[in-house]
Amino acid sequence: MARNNDADFPALVVLEVTGMLDAAVVVDAIFKSADISLVESLRVGGGRIAIWAGGELSAVNTATDAAYLALADSREARSCIFTLPSDVVREFMSMPVSA
Repeated sequence: MARNNDADFPALVVLEVTGMLDAAVVVDAIFKSADISLVESLRVGGGRIAIWAGGELSAVNTATDAAYLALADSREARSCIFTLPSDVVREFMSMPVSA
């Protein structure tokens, strides 16, 4: 797993989960399932954690499916996949989160 927030990935996914345990389960699943890179992880607030990952679209789709399968026992997760993310999305990712 590489951490790379400067690369131009053809696709990005943000996965938002509740709690560190669910975040660890998701990270384990997505990086075992596909060749993707960790872009960023953020504590959003209210116990929510956002995990940004990037790679080829097929890898990002595979990783997202793996995250939902890993959390299949009724844990909550949300996701959004960006294909060919715009510069605005990339800039948004690098903005600091206010408390």
